[in-house]
Amino acid sequence: PDLTGQGLGHAFVRAVLRFARHELAPTEYRVTVAEFNERALRVWQATGFRQVQQFKRTSDGMPFVVLTKRSD
Repeated sequence: PDLTGQGLGHAFVRAVLRFARHELAPTEYRVTVAEFNERALRVWQATGFRQVQQFKRTSDGMPFVVLTKRSD
């Protein structure tokens, strides 16, 4: 919480994608984010991820969003 709102999300996403690209060489990236987490959704979308699915967790009905991005 102390680091929220400092723009670190973009750096984190870039680091994760860089690691995945070099270590895993995926053709597509996929992330799942709780729908209430608007900041995280904005960061992933700003990095080129697009929403492809929504679902509700069966245990409590909490909504989630699935986003994907083609590999560079």
